[in-house]
Amino acid sequence: MRVGNSYDLHNLKMGTGFYLGGILIPCQYQVEAVSDGDILLHTISEAIIGALGLGDLGEWFDETNKKINSQLILKKALTLMAEQNYQISNIDTTIIIDEPRLQKHKKAIKTNLQKLLQISAEKINLKATTTEQNFPNIIQSYTTLLLLKEND
Repeated sequence: MRVGNSYDLHNLKMGTGFYLGGILIPCQYQVEAVSDGDILLHTISEAIIGALGLGDLGEWFDETNKKINSQLILKKALTLMAEQNYQISNIDTTIIIDEPRLQKHKKAIKTNLQKLLQISAEKINLKATTTEQNFPNIIQSYTTLLLLKEND
């Protein structure tokens, strides 16, 4: 049994939307990032890498990976997990953003995470909250997950 945890933060700027959990969230913002900026896939990927004791996301993907699709980052983390014969027991994640409100997008995000992670819905908990307008130009993500050794 291994526990992984990750936190990420990105600035927001004016734009036409951003990706979250592999789903396009149409809005007046975009995420400032080296990659495509999918902060949720970043924290899930890094939590997996951390649980495996393999460092952090920056050790696997650096500044040369400009505009990389975060689903490729997740795919690498899942490959590393499979190579060590682990599987995801559960994921608990929190997204913090003031605007847009994420409630209406949560079901689509969770459904896409099920597909990307190849796990059932009850293994994924997705929460969204705000900073009460204290930090209106950022998006944050916290992810904690539990990995179990296969066939244990």
